[in-house]
Amino acid sequence: MCLKRYINRLSLIQLTLKGMGILYIVPVVFLFLVLPFLTYLDFAKGYSPEQCYFSTYIMLQIFCPFFAVWWTLFGFREYVEGRIRELLLVYKKSLIVELFLVFAFYFLHICVLLGLYCIILNFNYFNYIFIFFVQAFAFFSISFSISIILKNIAIPFIISVCYEIFCMTANIDFLKFINMLSSDIPSSTMDIICPYIFILISSIFVFVLSNSCFKRL
Repeated sequence: MCLKRYINRLSLIQLTLKGMGILYIVPVVFLFLVLPFLTYLDFAKGYSPEQCYFSTYIMLQIFCPFFAVWWTLFGFREYVEGRIRELLLVYKKSLIVELFLVFAFYFLHICVLLGLYCIILNFNYFNYIFIFFVQAFAFFSISFSISIILKNIAIPFIISVCYEIFCMTANIDFLKFINMLSSDIPSSTMDIICPYIFILISSIFVFVLSNSCFKRL
């Protein structure tokens, strides 16, 4: 019975992602084609390996969190705005498991990307995988929670875009506390964990809270 339940959930996820059409491949294209191409351009400009490593680290923080919202917002659009929402309110308690599986599937792509960088260029970013995970999960959970509350996917998507632009341009000291992206490579484990553990806990809380909002709104 339990196995059948998980098979049904995986089938739902497969149908949801398949129903996105060409939108499905957008994160894949940016992660596996655009991002490596930007790294190649850095090498072509004559940057040193250290400079390319740092530049790619920054770009990973730009691309990976942002596209964490893509499959959940556009893939689950009908569950937020459409008629399927009414059916879910009757027949299903929540979408938490399905959403988390979609996020896990997306983050698996990030792990593969990091592995390719490590194998091909000897750029080891796995030391900072906790940072990438927290950033991606924060974007994913908060954007979908906003879409549930507002019953709209356009507004959280625009908010994600605006926040991404803010993070890339705001280097002022007094604004750093709301800037999730790291402008420097952490030098120790504490530098990795301490700034992001609160963000992770808050994101989990928001993610779970969105389930309650889904049933009540």
